Amino acid sequence: MKKTVKQIISGLVIFGVTLAAGFVITAVSFNLFDSLTANQMKLIFAVDVLSIVAVATGAWYFFDSKKAKARRKRELEKRHFERIKQKETEMTEINKLINFTNFAA
Repeated sequence: MKKTVKQIISGLVIFGVTLAAGFVITAVSFNLFDSLTANQMKLIFAVDVLSIVAVATGAWYFFDSKKAKARRKRELEKRHFERIKQKETEMTEINKLINFTNFAA
């Protein structure tokens, strides 16, 4: 349940940032509409689209990187505990061999 709420909140934040950036960029281009030529307007439109995509991608990577770090940390801990468990089983087997065999010192 918590993951779903977090995903909804992060989605809303990404949507809000993208919407705000798009609104600002589009407002600037519409205010310049009368004073620009057709080629300049095409260039402004391309910059608008690229900047909106860049903002959305940046926000997505920011939120996704936190999840990736947590996932890598969990995997590292899991491997660590598996190695510890393996060493413990090896040591118990060695101790059993030493205890049950009579070595002449």
